[in-house]
Amino acid sequence: MAERDLKSLKLEAPEKFGKFLHVLRDELYWANTYYDIFKEASRLCKEHENVANFSRFFWNFTLQAHCQTALVHLHRIYDQNKEGFHLHRFLLTVRDNKSIFDPVAVRERRKSDPHADDLMESIGELDSTQLDLDIKYASLANPKVENLKRWRDRVTFHKDERELFREKPFEQEFPLTFGDIDELLSEAFKVLNRYSQYFDTTIYSTGCREWKDMNFVFEALEHHPAFVRYRHEAELLKGLGLA
Repeated sequence: MAERDLKSLKLEAPEKFGKFLHVLRDELYWANTYYDIFKEASRLCKEHENVANFSRFFWNFTLQAHCQTALVHLHRIYDQNKEGFHLHRFLLTVRDNKSIFDPVAVRERRKSDPHADDLMESIGELDSTQLDLDIKYASLANPKVENLKRWRDRVTFHKDERELFREKPFEQEFPLTFGDIDELLSEAFKVLNRYSQYFDTTIYSTGCREWKDMNFVFEALEHHPAFVRYRHEAELLKGLGLA
């Protein structure tokens, strides 16, 4: 969809932009969390290969579910629908409402913060050149976003007729790499925090997660009676030269 077909979000009052920030942050949080779980679980499946292979069906579907859920949220973030809330329209809203980022307005918003002036000086004023680059990045002018939309339209959200009996697999012709997903998530977080700082000097965390619970699952499975018995039988067969 051409940028001229997209319009900014309705912003009746500056306070509503703060709500837009929270909505975007939530979408990013879920995309990033599911993707991180997918990556960490994938790593642990390799680290505990024997355990993972013992319940291969479960882990294959678990990994696939987390990856697909992360993709659903990423599709929403980089959607191009003219009625949807997404990064592109969020940035067009910034472009069309630059007055809410005026230093006087920001200072009033942060009047209870004794460090507001120092923060504002450190952050600086809204950079229109960077904004234009951000809008371009979030649009179909970005090949990665264009490819993500192709996946959205033909695979994730729809079963495209063109993809039913193709000779060359879709993912080989239009690969969506983990590197691309990492970059799209990272850049979206940068955009979120860039304009959050311009608006009220605050930033959002990508989330602090530890994986002790997931480590515990794999370590516990190593000692599960069924797996211990399976491992013992495998060692006996190997000792007899039958495995």
